[in-house]
Amino acid sequence: MAYHDDLLRLASDLIDKGDPTQADLRRAVSTAYYAVFHLLVGETTLNWSRESSRNALGRMFDHGLMKRVSSRIADSKKTPLTGEDPAAVSGLRLVADAFVQLQDRRHVADYDNGTFWNRLEAIDAVATAISAFYVWDGIKHTDIAQEYLVSLLIRSRD
Repeated sequence: MAYHDDLLRLASDLIDKGDPTQADLRRAVSTAYYAVFHLLVGETTLNWSRESSRNALGRMFDHGLMKRVSSRIADSKKTPLTGEDPAAVSGLRLVADAFVQLQDRRHVADYDNGTFWNRLEAIDAVATAISAFYVWDGIKHTDIAQEYLVSLLIRSRD
């Protein structure tokens, strides 16, 4: 099983405890984000033909750049994606939006100790990640999904 799959399972396990603590709920939210982050990094690095270099390439990803790109893709006004398969566009927007939402939630979970998390909020974060995984699997071979992966790594010259 891939690392991102393990992270997604861990996020679910943390909230499935009988009485999860705040630490469990916060860690579940954070882990759900990292599951999606590593899914996208892993999918991108799989395109690199030299397997021995994939881990080094994976270290090149920047969370801020990935969020900016994902925010732009999620917004149909900023990135219309006209002429593309509507189902692929819809799926890509869902994945990009999930990345942005989960990164925002992770920041709160990891750094805002004044926020109290309840189980339903953590379940929602994990469900968002699960949806992103499921949708990604259906669109990952499309050209727009592959272009999205490249854009997560390489800063645009725009």
